Amino acid sequence: MKKISIIALLALVSLCVSARGKQPVAFQKMPEVLQTEILNNFTEDQVQLITSEKTMPRHHKYVFHLADGTKLVYMSIGKKKIKIQFRQITNPVGVKQALVPENILTYIQETFPNATITLYKRETMKQAIELNENMDLVFDKNGKFIRID
Repeated sequence: MKKISIIALLALVSLCVSARGKQPVAFQKMPEVLQTEILNNFTEDQVQLITSEKTMPRHHKYVFHLADGTKLVYMSIGKKKIKIQFRQITNPVGVKQALVPENILTYIQETFPNATITLYKRETMKQAIELNENMDLVFDKNGKFIRID
């Protein structure tokens, strides 16, 4: 009986989470800080779809799908003073070079001159790059090369 109630509780929790799920959002309804961040590198016309997902009580995940296949993922924290954290960019054709830190871009151009960056991801303590040559590179938070995964 205890097993059944635990399973029922887990099913109810997962149903509530999936009901909340990803919701489409209009560009004008985005936090102003995030609108500015996007418009610094893209035009509003390039944005085809924006989805928002509440990940924690004061955390939102925003995913921007652009016309050229680029996908940008941002996390926002807070309700009144919103802090935006960039998470990752993907594009199978190649990530826009202006979005990759200059020291990482220089390293890639010197070490892998024919490679294209298809993913750039920034985390708290490291940054990761995926190349079209099926190679994953890891850098520290300052952009210093650490290893190939």
